[in-house]
Amino acid sequence: MTKEEVDHIARKKPFEPFEVRLADGERWTFRSPEQFIVSRSAIHTLDRKGDGYLISLPLISRIRILRA
Repeated sequence: MTKEEVDHIARKKPFEPFEVRLADGERWTFRSPEQFIVSRSAIHTLDRKGDGYLISLPLISRIRILRA
C-alpha cells in the first residue's frame, strides 16, 4: 500500500477507527490518531506495553474502516 492510500484513511476528519491487515494475516487496530504516525515507508506505533513497531507500508494488504 502507498503512503497516499494510508494517509487518505488516516487523515479523515472526523477520524474513523480502522484496522490494518498485513500480508501475513496480522492485524493492527487504530482507534485514535494519537496511536500512530505515518511516514514515507511505515506506520509507527506502540503496543499496549509501550514497545515500538514499524509496520511496513508495502506489507499492508488491506485497511478496513471500523464502523459502529
